[in-house]
Amino acid sequence: MPSDARSAYDVLAPYYDRFTDGYAHEALVAALAALARDHGLSGDRALDVACGTGKSTEPLAGLGYDVSACDISPEMVRRARQRLGGDGCAFVADMRALPDVGPFDLITCLDDSVNYLLSAGDLRRSLRSMAARLRPGGHIVFDANTLGTYRRGFSTDFVVESGTTLFCWRGQTSPDASADSLCDATLEVFDRREDGAFDRLTSTHRQRHHSARAVQDAIAAAGLRLRATRGVLPGGVLSGTPDDDEQPKLVYLAERP
Repeated sequence: MPSDARSAYDVLAPYYDRFTDGYAHEALVAALAALARDHGLSGDRALDVACGTGKSTEPLAGLGYDVSACDISPEMVRRARQRLGGDGCAFVADMRALPDVGPFDLITCLDDSVNYLLSAGDLRRSLRSMAARLRPGGHIVFDANTLGTYRRGFSTDFVVESGTTLFCWRGQTSPDASADSLCDATLEVFDRREDGAFDRLTSTHRQRHHSARAVQDAIAAAGLRLRATRGVLPGGVLSGTPDDDEQPKLVYLAERP
């Protein structure tokens, strides 16, 4: 449930930027905005849903959009406000029931946020909620982890070092995970204090793989029209031949008719 996501990211918030230091947010957001424009997007009012610390929001502002942002984690929102420079542009909200702050021309929802929706019903509710905040002709673009990501990334252990902080990822998912299954991993953070000892915290992540068919059904149920599906390659590059096994994420672009 999204409440599990809130707990995971309230804990992780102070370290999130370090853990995601290599993410190509700027290149990806530029590519997604261009994809939307190629499919008829107009207007400049944007909402970044599940914005985290604002790393996916800031590039939208840099492209000239009038940006608002929201996240279910108050701790992540607090850091997004610091990044974006104001209290009014970022607010706490559950993507399944967004407040009436629209209408928007473009809504983004990135960094596998929809995978924290653990049922097909919650995915449909979230897309309906976002669709209700779009103006007619507006676009939603969101990404989702592929089955390959769960079979590889969520089934293995690895360590990332950033300065005095160690991130220990422990995959708890079968390498033979099936489509639309629940997948688990635990992230342990070890942060070295000035006295040489370590502070330790644990962030638990449960996600659901949403197959392309499940996503397409949810888009249709929300009254949206699917305009494009793309794969995401390293460096934020989009692929015109999406592959649910080989590529780490898929991107979906939908329009409110």
